[in-house]
Amino acid sequence: MRTKTFRTLLLCCALPLFTTGCESLFNIEVEAEEICKAEDDLSFPAAFPGSASVEQSIQVPLGDFASALPDDTDVETQLRLKLFDATATTDISGIERASLSVRKPGSPEYVLLGEFRRTGNGGATNKLQLTGSGAVDVLDLAKQEELEFLFQATGSLPTQPWSADIRVCVGAKASANYFGLVF
Repeated sequence: MRTKTFRTLLLCCALPLFTTGCESLFNIEVEAEEICKAEDDLSFPAAFPGSASVEQSIQVPLGDFASALPDDTDVETQLRLKLFDATATTDISGIERASLSVRKPGSPEYVLLGEFRRTGNGGATNKLQLTGSGAVDVLDLAKQEELEFLFQATGSLPTQPWSADIRVCVGAKASANYFGLVF
């Protein structure tokens, strides 16, 4: 009779744990402080005189970042732009706005990671740096082997073909919940 009472007491004590957040004990998190990719001599076309825009796609490999995550659960991914630095072969001071976005897996949509807006006239320059707009939550992004980033720039762009050395660094954090797999 003592064993039956003990089992009942154990069950009564364990039930509140599972109903009030025990789920968090079954989370796994993976974090990469910085994943970088450098592209040298990335080519851009000449623009017509005046205002124009340009787009360039950049692939950044994640490697085995998500290998510890389960395949059959949803993975919440936070992505943060750490650095976007471009050094052009010509004057790019006419760029008024530039942005870097990442594509959601299996979607034509892009999510903004960072941007640049020119303030005032700073004179001729061949450098451009974008600042991050904070962490972006994108479901299952970490399960991709590589990410597609889209660089866009608008303004008075160079009227001759030009190239730039680009360095992109992102920080990624992913978490998955094992609770549904265990129970």
